[in-house]
Amino acid sequence: MPRVIVIGSVNHDRIWQLDAPLVPGRRIQFSSRTTRLGGGAFYTGRQLLELGADVAILSRLMQDEQGEAALKSLVADGFDSQYITMAPGETMPLEIFLEPNGERTILAPTRQLAPLTASEKLSSAGVYINALSLDESLVGQIGAQPLVISQFPLRPATPRPADYVISSRDDVADDLHVAWLRAGQIAGPRLKMLVLTDGPRPISLFDGSTTVEVEPAAKVDTANTIGAGDRFAGALLFALLEGLEPAAAAREASRVTAKWLRRREG
Repeated sequence: MPRVIVIGSVNHDRIWQLDAPLVPGRRIQFSSRTTRLGGGAFYTGRQLLELGADVAILSRLMQDEQGEAALKSLVADGFDSQYITMAPGETMPLEIFLEPNGERTILAPTRQLAPLTASEKLSSAGVYINALSLDESLVGQIGAQPLVISQFPLRPATPRPADYVISSRDDVADDLHVAWLRAGQIAGPRLKMLVLTDGPRPISLFDGSTTVEVEPAAKVDTANTIGAGDRFAGALLFALLEGLEPAAAAREASRVTAKWLRRREG
């Protein structure tokens, strides 16, 4: 099984299922409120585990009751926890307001945290990054890994060497050349391809000059896509590690993600 390191957040998501869309100044009712583990590293890592990868998470948890419980849960799920740092502080959940049509609003606490770093040397077949701030020594170690995929940061972030940058089409400029330049500022000269998902519309693969469009799997009727983009990223990384060409890997990742969404809806 391939060894993969996933760098990013493991959150406590508190999901409010709203009965109506958010409207400023209005009173909104909710039908349920659930708290579960989430975050980019968690969802991506879970997908990789289910596909058969050996997965280590590089993340930071708070050293309180919730953080300790999360660490135990991750280990029980099969994650390698050697790169998880326990930091002093209180676990603060992400508040996710989920509207009936699937639109979501996320409230995240403002926090000044030190850049993520690795307590031990990285060794992997592939790395996935969904984090903004990385320590300089960690960036250097990432550069030594054979395959790196990074999520397209939506806020100022530490540049990191990456072969692929992945994002939702909604989160980047309409002009692919502009998006490519921005991705290059993050990934550097190692960048091979920009991968843009677009819901039920074609997935765009852009190498700086040529666009290849890949038809996604059949649309899944769901109003909850939380985690779907992260699952897609994990399946894409696994398919690339299996030797698939980028277009075939994107097609396979779409199929795997749709299967997961159908299973969750069932």
